[in-house]
Amino acid sequence: MNREDLKQAREHWYAAYFAGDIEYLVRVQADSFTVATERGVQSKKSQIDAIASAKRNGSWFPQGGEKQDTELSFQESNGSITTVTGKGVTLTGESKGPVVAFIETWECKGSAWQVVSLSYGAARN
Repeated sequence: MNREDLKQAREHWYAAYFAGDIEYLVRVQADSFTVATERGVQSKKSQIDAIASAKRNGSWFPQGGEKQDTELSFQESNGSITTVTGKGVTLTGESKGPVVAFIETWECKGSAWQVVSLSYGAARN
């Protein structure tokens, strides 16, 4: 799988996240997927459960949302693992969130990419 396939997989993953598409997230996130932020580490199950709860309550990005990368780089660790680093913002409705720095780890499994981990926090200048 090439970098363009990974870029497309990332776009679909983020679109599914903001849409609350749990079925897609379950498929594209590895079973061991974790999200690390300044607040702590969240497992795949707890993330999915939180999204499902917010959707039921109508509080999951009610105005829609999308991410916009402002910096992006790819580092292949071996044949199947790629680390994606960069900075970006979240756009929701008319508002723009703060700039965050992120690190994603992706693994190519057969003919598909799976995200293994995401770490993000406030970007430092």
